[in-house]
Amino acid sequence: MKYLLSFAVLIYVFIMSTTANATFSPFDCNTNATFNYEQGKGSINTLKYFGTSITIDIYEADKDKAYLALCHALNVVQEYHYLASNFSTYPGYTNIQTINNNPEKLHHIDAKLTEILTTSIEWHGITQGRFNIALAPVLEVWRSYRKRCQQGGACELPSDTELANAAKHIDIKQITLDANNNTIQMKAGMKLDLGGIAKGWMVEKVYDQLKADNINAFMINAGGNIRHFGTHPDGRQFITAIENPLIRKYQLEHKDFNEINNGDIYHEIIQGEDITIVSSGNYLNYYAVNGQEYHHIIDPTTLYPKKQGISVSVIMKNKPILADVISTSLFLLPMPEAQDLIKRIGDIEAVWFLDEQGHKIATPQFEQYRAKLNP
Repeated sequence: MKYLLSFAVLIYVFIMSTTANATFSPFDCNTNATFNYEQGKGSINTLKYFGTSITIDIYEADKDKAYLALCHALNVVQEYHYLASNFSTYPGYTNIQTINNNPEKLHHIDAKLTEILTTSIEWHGITQGRFNIALAPVLEVWRSYRKRCQQGGACELPSDTELANAAKHIDIKQITLDANNNTIQMKAGMKLDLGGIAKGWMVEKVYDQLKADNINAFMINAGGNIRHFGTHPDGRQFITAIENPLIRKYQLEHKDFNEINNGDIYHEIIQGEDITIVSSGNYLNYYAVNGQEYHHIIDPTTLYPKKQGISVSVIMKNKPILADVISTSLFLLPMPEAQDLIKRIGDIEAVWFLDEQGHKIATPQFEQYRAKLNP
């Protein structure tokens, strides 16, 4: 039997007064997600945050405890969505869009946002500039051309002049961040985009919350960001299948699977305990100009999408909060530099899906995570 969380049970509302006639309720669990409980498994699903589907499955015999923990987890998702969004402002929050709307102003921000920004700036140097949260002006140029093409308009490339003008505002050194006083100020024309870090960061904060609520086995799936903890009730480790990017691309294009050489739906099946799995690739969000595809992951050093490679999948046990940053950086870096980054950071396993013939390269210890399935 499946139980749905009733309106009268476990509604956690944080209300902020925004005007004399309006209230804002960001932490209303009941109306912002679907809760289910069946045979010791509690689940929550929402489509309202980070532009993707987020599902959290927990294994907990006490139904009320499961509902409470899932609601707390949703609260974490909501808060980081409101702080990190560069598409909307929210009453009561000074978020990324608030900063982007008036970059020259001195903004007082939440300490949680300061933490993300501090780490982001640090990793700009570690990744040789491939990770740059100030790239938003260039991303907006590409996004406008891609969107126009995807909506049936002209399929064209931005001009080099247009990209160069946008790139005048992507110098991360022009961000003045005071981590002690939680303030930020930037130069005119600058904008931030936390798309390469915020979702993975949120997932790890949800992980922390579930552990704080004494949930001993769970899986988080935030649009392909996977986080495991504990073991499945049947005693095995959790299993995650990483989709074959070619199959996924052909599904989106409504093509026949027989047109590609490797027809396996999944290109890796991963098994592990207390790990995070994140993939970055060029096969989901792109458009074509004169037969050449241009995807959404832009290299800050060239202002263009990287031409080589299809996807990279990363498995981490340590520093999992940085998995998004690392997967994006590994995708953009040339292979020798990507492998050097892994050696410098350590405790990272990765597999690269290189081309449409299905060739792959994996780190030496990646094999330990490949599931040993019974035939």
